[in-house]
Amino acid sequence: MSPPPAPSAGGPAVARELLVGIDLGAGSLKTSIIRLDGTLAGEASAPVATHAPHPGWSEQDPHDWWAAICETVPRALAAAGADAGAVAAVSFSAGAHTQVLEDAQGRVIRPAILWNDQRSAAETALLRQQADARILEIGANRANPTWTLPQMLWLRRNEPEAFARVRRLYVAKDWLRAQLTGTWETDHIDAVGTLMADARTNTWSAELCGMIGWPMETLPPIVTPTTVVGEVTAEAARACGLRAGTPVVCGTSDTAAETYGAGMVREGLGVVKLATAATVSVLTPAARPDF
Repeated sequence: MSPPPAPSAGGPAVARELLVGIDLGAGSLKTSIIRLDGTLAGEASAPVATHAPHPGWSEQDPHDWWAAICETVPRALAAAGADAGAVAAVSFSAGAHTQVLEDAQGRVIRPAILWNDQRSAAETALLRQQADARILEIGANRANPTWTLPQMLWLRRNEPEAFARVRRLYVAKDWLRAQLTGTWETDHIDAVGTLMADARTNTWSAELCGMIGWPMETLPPIVTPTTVVGEVTAEAARACGLRAGTPVVCGTSDTAAETYGAGMVREGLGVVKLATAATVSVLTPAARPDF
């Protein structure tokens, strides 16, 4: 069934025949306008600066991501020759393992530590020494500086004041989505990508979080990637050019979205991805941490 027409200010109803996909990459943010048949109607991108204040560090300012959305959404709609009222839904993807931390007032505490940041090498070694087998059993991955678990242990040991101020942890795409909806949640794929969740149950792991003293109440509810989590607020609509009330879908990590989009939907199929980081993904009936 086709989505219902959307009211268009000052004119007739506009059929909702488009989807908006927003992807945050390592060096840029792209907004794509997709027709319901899957073809591309228009797109626009904007660069996002990465900062390395110390060797091995890789950080970005989340506010730069939001500015890129406000720049690219109007450009992408214009490229598609489309009105915002024609958008049926919006969703997001982004690199996993990149977190945004907010305080009790909803303010970003510090720049986001990216997935390619290497500062937590010592914390990774400590976690492997103390609990390597258990982390692998619960989280289906070994500790690595890429993952949020050792990154947040680094934060506790090196920036304790920032650690103490955290009231909400977001994964990158979830913080961006929250700027549209004002809601707080993540999908189970990005949750597992923090190495703070139980990959067997897709729930937050008190045991893994306890290894670094991380407060469980700062972790968001977990939903599926296809869950409609809210609508574009009036304030967000004024800022970025989308229509207030447009449904917003949770979304997921970039690799999960890419492999699904490439057709990896049956056991045994695989996808090779060549981007800032290269990955080989193979669909198995269950998690294979030994793969």
